[in-house]
Amino acid sequence: MPEVTVYTGPMGAGKTTRLYGKMGELTHLGIPYEAYRPGVDVRDVVIAPRGYIVSANAALTPNCTTVESLGDIPVEELVLRGIKTIFLEEWFMFGFDHQRQPIAGLYRDIMGWWALAGIERVYAAGLDQGASGNQFGLVVDARRYGAKVVVCTSKCEYPVNGECDPKCGRVARNSQIYDVRDNRAFDMETLPDLLPEGLRPNDRYRAVCTEHLLLPPERTKPFDPIQTWYTPMQ
Repeated sequence: MPEVTVYTGPMGAGKTTRLYGKMGELTHLGIPYEAYRPGVDVRDVVIAPRGYIVSANAALTPNCTTVESLGDIPVEELVLRGIKTIFLEEWFMFGFDHQRQPIAGLYRDIMGWWALAGIERVYAAGLDQGASGNQFGLVVDARRYGAKVVVCTSKCEYPVNGECDPKCGRVARNSQIYDVRDNRAFDMETLPDLLPEGLRPNDRYRAVCTEHLLLPPERTKPFDPIQTWYTPMQ
């Protein structure tokens, strides 16, 4: 297997920032690389904590070439050109076929093939858990086969007592998709047009803690975030 580093975590956790930071480091060192993003990511907007920022995907990932699958990356050609490092953005999306079904054994097969071709290093960034809380197969297999997985975290953006009150603030390790009109959350099954067609006009992403991912709004209780962050010594 190549040396694989995966930056994972919820929306807004800084995964892409870390990936591009590593690109800059390699550029400074004079190490050549190629970067790719999945064609299934057809979003024409970038989701930010304060709402939509209209932007083409090319503007978000200017150094990334779009490919439909990991198998479309011409690794033999790259190695002949002296390129042995690959970067992958929105990596988890590569783990689905066009029917949105997980591709079993993809990580082992692809990484084994790339190693034989001469690829030495892979850096990837993407969600580690879906909107339903289930882990994506590529991340599970990366851990299984010894990849270095860097878990990035964010703060839970779930409204404690409604949209006008402070957000939860607990450590968030999950992403949630919700309708901004009524705050209703969705998962992969109840939001059938998430992939590959993209988000609907009123859908937003937010990072959430485990409690606010799993519990319906009527069962969540208000609390003082300060008590969560600070416990006085006895």
